[in-house]
Amino acid sequence: MKKPALIKGVAAAAALIVSGAAGANEMFIDLTGIQSVNGTTYDFVPIDGDATTGIFNEFGFSQFLATSIYDFSDGLITGSFFDTNNQTTLTGLGLPISGASMGGPIVNLKLPNCSLGQCDIDALSPLVPPPTNDGEGFGLTWDLQVVYTFNGTLGAGGPVYTGGTMDFYFNPIPLFGGNPLDYQLAFSASLTGSNLQAANLDLFFDVTYALPGFLYVDNGSGFVDASLGGVTLALDTNVNPPIPSPNQLLLVGNNAIRQTTLDGSITAQVPAPGTLALLGLGLAGLGARLRGRRS
Repeated sequence: MKKPALIKGVAAAAALIVSGAAGANEMFIDLTGIQSVNGTTYDFVPIDGDATTGIFNEFGFSQFLATSIYDFSDGLITGSFFDTNNQTTLTGLGLPISGASMGGPIVNLKLPNCSLGQCDIDALSPLVPPPTNDGEGFGLTWDLQVVYTFNGTLGAGGPVYTGGTMDFYFNPIPLFGGNPLDYQLAFSASLTGSNLQAANLDLFFDVTYALPGFLYVDNGSGFVDASLGGVTLALDTNVNPPIPSPNQLLLVGNNAIRQTTLDGSITAQVPAPGTLALLGLGLAGLGARLRGRRS
């Protein structure tokens, strides 16, 4: 059957978007703005004379304490659920708490210990872990703390994520003279979808806010400030097993709760200027064709 012109036009536009966003783009972080506002130099010995990190292509994390909350009000774990490491939310659900799991063994549900690295970005890969000459003190005088809440539904094939947020906070490390008052939101992302293959889980986001002059992403023609918009993120991790076993679940009120630890990476993409121009021309042509049909 012949496709309507509108459907073909939309499909072409979508193809342009996908081709422009494929792959991970290089990034760097600039601390100039934060240092000037906070009056603190975060670079660590040896100081390299600037306030920008070296170029990296992914945020790496390990041993995130991930908590999944399944609505068990109907006696089934399938259906709506959410994942979070938000301590206020978890405290409101009654954590920390221990008890016999739905399968029998004892389960201990804890709050994330952020000071021990269960909430933070561990690496700006492939920059050498600290101390590094071009990390600007990352991991020594400051790091990035992540707070997230992801919503979804659990079915026979595993979880499907439908929405939520992920917030990245600039976090000075008091042990090295950082001021806790300097803790501030660096960038935020809104979850747009997911893909699960076996135990490998990919989550996709649009960056909805970025502190001006903090995060820069290469669009193929040069580095652009993430605060200008158009940046997307992809989070790659594992969830094993995708459907929790009774031995992992503790019933707390009407919720069945599981905790696991996650390792993974987060990459960024931004369409190249040429891609955006082609998309604009394609949409303009589509609009002209539609106007012609109406007339």
